[in-house]
Amino acid sequence: MLFQALKESDLDLLKKYLPQYGDGDCDLSLVSLFSRGIHNHFRYFEFEGTHLVLERLVGKDPSPVLVMPIGKEEIPFSLFEVLDNDARQNHRPLRFYGRTDSIAPILSKAFAHRRLIIEDNPDRWDYVYACSDFVELPGSHFHSKRNFVKRFYKACPDAQFEVYTKDRLGDCMAFLNDWYSGREMNEGLLEEKAAIEKVLAHWDELPVYGGILHEHGRILGLTYGARSASDILAVHIEKATRDVPGAYPALSQAFAKSLPLCIEYLNREEDLGIPGLRKAKQDWHPITQLKKGVIEVQ
Repeated sequence: MLFQALKESDLDLLKKYLPQYGDGDCDLSLVSLFSRGIHNHFRYFEFEGTHLVLERLVGKDPSPVLVMPIGKEEIPFSLFEVLDNDARQNHRPLRFYGRTDSIAPILSKAFAHRRLIIEDNPDRWDYVYACSDFVELPGSHFHSKRNFVKRFYKACPDAQFEVYTKDRLGDCMAFLNDWYSGREMNEGLLEEKAAIEKVLAHWDELPVYGGILHEHGRILGLTYGARSASDILAVHIEKATRDVPGAYPALSQAFAKSLPLCIEYLNREEDLGIPGLRKAKQDWHPITQLKKGVIEVQ
């Protein structure tokens, strides 16, 4: 069999390719793959030690798709031939998932005499922001965000952001249990909580950035992310108390301030077509979106 299940023991293999050869897709940060990809049954194979090929499910579609091969070098035609033959042998369509604007030209060249069907889904497009906007909250666009941050620090004047360390695991777990306790735990939230717990438990093994916003021992917010490209950080988790107005924008700003200068952009993931989530992401004024979708080679 060409593909095999992605396991925790494959962490070193993932580190060989990510984030240095990532294209910004939030789903392809090493931390996301480690915490969610294994649970969601990603499969993979490594081609000749130069490219990592991932197979994944997208939404409710039962048929898996291929993530465009990841590697330093140009994707060889021989790899596309291997993938094409594997799809034929398993009686499956040959479909690739990723940033359609960048993978369409590659597939057009690799399959010059084949038809490409592009299925864009705006619900899965990633929102990308300038990290400096979160740090500075500049101009009239961010007037309301600045006011909320001021309200937060007026209520919690001694609050500070601290990089997460594993000695705070117990406190963070208590905070998360409280955060989730008031919500109806559907499958999505259960998966999310399990992913957070996994990242916190394996923190020292992962290339993860993040921390807690706290005051006098009380945790007011928890956030983390990982690079999905050399200059892009995908913000995977952001949880803050609802008891103090402005906790969310205060947490977002504090996290952005803590990041190294090499991080120029923040990928704050997709909105999944949820109106409230879409408005929340648009309120931070993205500079662009990564247009992700499925391309079928016929």
